[in-house]
Amino acid sequence: MTFDTSLVDTQNPNTSFSTTESDHSEADPSSTSRISQHLDVTRTPPPKTTTPVQHVPTQDAYDSWASVYDTDGNMLQAIDDVELSVLFPEFLRSIESSFPEGTLQLLDLGCGTGRNTAKLLVYPWDRNPVRTVEVTALDFSAGMLDVAREKLAPLTKDNVKLKIRQADCFPTVVNKEASPVPAVEGLGSVDGVVSTLVLEHVPLEDYFATLGSLVGRGGFALVTNMHSEMGTTSQAGFVNAEGVKVRGTSFAHTPGETVEAAAKAGLETVSLRERMMTREDVERGSVGERGLKWVGVHVWYGMVLRKL
Repeated sequence: MTFDTSLVDTQNPNTSFSTTESDHSEADPSSTSRISQHLDVTRTPPPKTTTPVQHVPTQDAYDSWASVYDTDGNMLQAIDDVELSVLFPEFLRSIESSFPEGTLQLLDLGCGTGRNTAKLLVYPWDRNPVRTVEVTALDFSAGMLDVAREKLAPLTKDNVKLKIRQADCFPTVVNKEASPVPAVEGLGSVDGVVSTLVLEHVPLEDYFATLGSLVGRGGFALVTNMHSEMGTTSQAGFVNAEGVKVRGTSFAHTPGETVEAAAKAGLETVSLRERMMTREDVERGSVGERGLKWVGVHVWYGMVLRKL
């Protein structure tokens, strides 16, 4: 097995930050300058901000964010969708070819408002009319799941079943002695796990303890995350109705660290992709104008993993 790690940055330590992009004015100016020099990118001096900031537990942040999560112009989510337009079908075809018969068990781990659960439900599984697909959407945020239920209800089919469950997705974060499998009745090993823009909120060891326990032998996982090159110079969140920026807690994991942690959990890296923001992303409308300040910076990485 080989994959391209020529762009992987293994030097940056984990750094605390929050969920999506925010103004560079809230980052360390010296760090921003260092990355600008490294990438030979000229940055416009960021405007000063007076937006008050509130740090809250990540679950509380997502509960509050849920009502506007799909409509607030999340730049990283937009890039995720662009990359998943290619990566997602490839991932699902790998699962189909590896498990040509029987019921497929799929899990969206940290499903949020169901953005990628919807992709699982509308995929043309009916090309095989005798195949049944069972999809579980799992998240810790009741607010996010309320939005997901409304969005996903019309997408189920006779041969594609959906279960939506609330649980602590990574139990060992709080209790190292706990089972890494979320406490959901009937949840066991599955053939495929999708988990996008979730890893940034969880220590690597705990994240892959759960992922490695859930993916069955020969099964696949699709994982995407904020790139550490973005995370080490940015803090983020969303601005609530009172004009306060709300942030949770996350970590800036490098792609190299992620590959190593996956391997320790018995997950082989099949492919690894990294994504730099380009001016063309904004010009063609894939990303809003907030993306301009990230041109020349790696903002995203994604990987397909296989359980050995």
